[in-house]
Amino acid sequence: MNFEITLTLLAITGLLIVGYVSNSGINTEFKPGDDINNRIVQSIKSIEGELSGFDCAVVGEYCPTTHRGADYTTGVFNKEDESFYFVVNIPQSFLQQYFRNTVEVSGTSYNPYNHAVEPETIHVIEDDDRRLVYESGYFIDEDGNRATFQDGIFKNGKWVVPK
Repeated sequence: MNFEITLTLLAITGLLIVGYVSNSGINTEFKPGDDINNRIVQSIKSIEGELSGFDCAVVGEYCPTTHRGADYTTGVFNKEDESFYFVVNIPQSFLQQYFRNTVEVSGTSYNPYNHAVEPETIHVIEDDDRRLVYESGYFIDEDGNRATFQDGIFKNGKWVVPK
C-alpha cells in the first residue's frame, strides 16, 4: 500500500515539474544537429527567498513547517515574484535543515535551465544577520567547523563536522 502511494506521489510530482518547465519559457526543444554545448550559457546568479518545497510553490504558497523532511524537492521560493529555484549538487537534507528560513544563494546558473543554481555560497538570513552555512563545496556547522558532505555526518536533522 505505501509503495503504491509513494509511486503515485512521484508521478504527480513529475507531472508538476513538467508543467512548470513548460510554462516557464525555457526552450526545451532540440532540432536534429543541435549541439547542446552551444546552447548552454553560464551565468552567475544571486537569489533570495525562503527554503520551501516545490510542491507548494507550484500553487504559489510556502510550505507549512509540518512539511519539513517530507518534501524531496526543497528549493528557494520567493512568493513575491513567484520564482522557484532548485539548488543542485548538494544534499536535500542540508537544505531541509534550514526549511522555511530565508536564504541567499549565490552560484552558477546554466541557461536555458536558469531555474537551477549550483551554489558557491549559501547564507541564512535572520533579521539583519547573515550567517554563511555553505561555501565552495564545504558546509559550515553551528560551531563554525567546515567539511565536505562526504566527510560530514548527518545527525539529528543537521549536518555536523565529526570531531
